Amino acid sequence: MEGRDPAGARRDPATVQAEIERAQRALARAVDEIADRTDPRNAARRGFDRVRGVGGFLAGEARALVTSGGAVREESHVVEPPEGSVRLKGDEEVVSTYRARTQVSPEVVILGAGIGLAVAVGVIALVRRRARARG
Repeated sequence: MEGRDPAGARRDPATVQAEIERAQRALARAVDEIADRTDPRNAARRGFDRVRGVGGFLAGEARALVTSGGAVREESHVVEPPEGSVRLKGDEEVVSTYRARTQVSPEVVILGAGIGLAVAVGVIALVRRRARARG
């Protein structure tokens, strides 16, 4: 441990006890963090949050494309979290800037709607298949 005397002098028992208690608290925090990260509910929540974030990003992109008469993303960058915050993989916040372009052709809108419909039908079919497999 820290503070060992090279000559092998005896240390105060209270100091040794305090070091042991600090090490136990650090170990308990590490075990709690591991348990939190490996808890299936928390893992599912983090996964759902990532999917929701990506879905929100895609919905925002589609909304900007349709409502603004066609917007083109010029630049995106990651915003760093505040100092001292705990950051997990995938917790980045991305800020994008857009510029307007010409009117979107009806063919592009129809194609986008078709792709969205196909994705929605696929998700519904997957959910129903999993529900039948469980039941």
